[in-house]
Amino acid sequence: MSAEVVVHGACPHDCYDTCGLRVYAQDGVIRRIEGDPDHPTTRGFLCFKVNHYMERLYHPDRVLHPLRRTGPKGAGRFERVSWDEAMAEIAERLREIIAAAGGEAILPYHFAGNMGALGGGALDERLWRRIGASRLERTICTASGNAALRWVFGKAMGPDPEAIPSARLVLLWGQNPMATNVHEIPLLDESRKAGGEIWTIDPLRTDTAKRYGRHLQPRPGTDLWLALGLGRELVVSGRYDREFIEQRTVGFAEYRAAAEPWTLGRTAEVTGLAEAAIAELADRIGSVRPLLLRPGYGVQRQGHSAGAVWAIAALSILTGAWRDVGGGLLLSNGGAFPLRSLSGPERKTRPVNMLQLGDVLTGHADPAVRALVVYNANPAATAPDQSQVLRGLAREDLFTVVHEQMMTDTAKYADFVLPAAMAMEVWDLHTSYWHRYVQLNRPAAPPPGEAVSNPEFFRRLARALGLEDEELQQDDLSLLREALATSHPWLEGITLERLMETPVQKLRLGVGTRPFIDTPVALPGGRMRLMPPPGALRQVTPPAGAGTDDFHLLTPSSRETIKSSFGNVATLRQGHPVPELLMVEEDMRRLGVTAGSRVRVHNERGEVVLTAVASDVPQPGTVVSYAVRWNHEANGRNINQLTSQELADYGGGATFYSVRAKVEAIAE
Repeated sequence: MSAEVVVHGACPHDCYDTCGLRVYAQDGVIRRIEGDPDHPTTRGFLCFKVNHYMERLYHPDRVLHPLRRTGPKGAGRFERVSWDEAMAEIAERLREIIAAAGGEAILPYHFAGNMGALGGGALDERLWRRIGASRLERTICTASGNAALRWVFGKAMGPDPEAIPSARLVLLWGQNPMATNVHEIPLLDESRKAGGEIWTIDPLRTDTAKRYGRHLQPRPGTDLWLALGLGRELVVSGRYDREFIEQRTVGFAEYRAAAEPWTLGRTAEVTGLAEAAIAELADRIGSVRPLLLRPGYGVQRQGHSAGAVWAIAALSILTGAWRDVGGGLLLSNGGAFPLRSLSGPERKTRPVNMLQLGDVLTGHADPAVRALVVYNANPAATAPDQSQVLRGLAREDLFTVVHEQMMTDTAKYADFVLPAAMAMEVWDLHTSYWHRYVQLNRPAAPPPGEAVSNPEFFRRLARALGLEDEELQQDDLSLLREALATSHPWLEGITLERLMETPVQKLRLGVGTRPFIDTPVALPGGRMRLMPPPGALRQVTPPAGAGTDDFHLLTPSSRETIKSSFGNVATLRQGHPVPELLMVEEDMRRLGVTAGSRVRVHNERGEVVLTAVASDVPQPGTVVSYAVRWNHEANGRNINQLTSQELADYGGGATFYSVRAKVEAIAE
């Protein structure tokens, strides 16, 4: 046997933590994956999911060779073909479509299955620009929240999470780090040990809420009004930083007008919280420093997504929380990384919001989409209004190509499935939307079978289309050098050669650097905006109370999956072998539902059958089904049967958490 190889890797998945990994390989096979003990936020431990990564890496479902469909769409019947055969047939079909209907009849569909600078997309956009394909608006996860941050601050940036121990009041607003940001927990614990208060604001009684104790449980979808009620209380009581507002903001008058109707009484009525609890929290916000507001992306997956993020951000401005190290608002640090874009200038072709894929594939597009190329995504499971998405994917006249690691729900509808490499098998560069480290990911072993990386797939597709110029054939290491080729001072000295020696490099920003105080506000006049984003306060009505069989349905992330990723890892499903619906016992009694029985959950868009579980996680009138199971686990349908293609108030984001559904017991 050859000697063991140990390389640094980075977890590629759509997660705050972007963990540093140690990957061990021998004889061309990866044997073990561990958390990097030298990574300052990973600290040598991994989340529940990635601790089971070896089961995913060499899973029996892994696609190892190019496959061509032989049966009906969705049946998952394929035959093995060569890469040359597959590329030749794919290129021929794409050329025919371009000749007949133009490049915009081709739709690339991709998201964050891999977050690397190369794996997440580099050569793909260059190719789509050359052929004039439709331009995908990648909105399914963070669009409205990030748009609100750009509106208020000019970029998506917040304090360094390593400064969290300095905070003396942390509001975890719609964030559940026990499940989705586990490396934040030690930092929060350090804050609490030093005398800090950790409050959780969440409609669900999450593991995080249970851990820290101070939990406000507003009705789902009332975040905007709670934030405005807290802000009004600060203003009318005079507990706001007048100097900070006068010197560093615009729009205070507009903010006051928006907040004025939200008295403690009205806020309590709408949110379901006690007036005294709201007043107590306002008092703490107005008096404790450093103050850190830590919203999660859950607050911006509802109809007033950007409005909620804006109103929460306004609390950090009203209080002058940005003055303090560890204070301010941390939703995302994605805008802190000034890497050079590998995609080039934004394309000017027809935009398609990925949330409306169902509409687009079923006739609501001109020109009609005749080819769909999917990578880093599994829309058959994760896109909203699933029934319509599946009808579109089943079209015999839709030519679908999927570059994928596993035989996913989407892959089963493909005309061609091409095998994709995993992160531990390729070169890449990773940043984070939480911490401030740049990481080089080295390949530990070659991909199994005939799997190839994202850039290599697009190099091959470009050649098959007769496009062999340098821009479309650039190799991986030169792409990494290009990404780092910037004169921005925050990346000073962070080169590929330096990363080869030390693969984890922190941005040249100290932990004590205060965003928007020590760094500029990239807005006119260098001032933060307190006025609401355009349209964010359109005529939105607070959610209605639940009826006898009408519930607010929430579909948050769980610790076992990242949306549909890891969905086929058996060990991660052991505790929850079937898709579940969490309900409080009083709602179960009212509907005649018993624990372990099946229930029909439905609305105007579709239905799904789930197993009822008695739980203290939801509140009365709310039900929970964690997202997102593979479709075959629930008779070909998952919870996205019920979610909507409707867009949020600003930024074109998702409304996954603004869903009503009826629940009915099924007679056994």
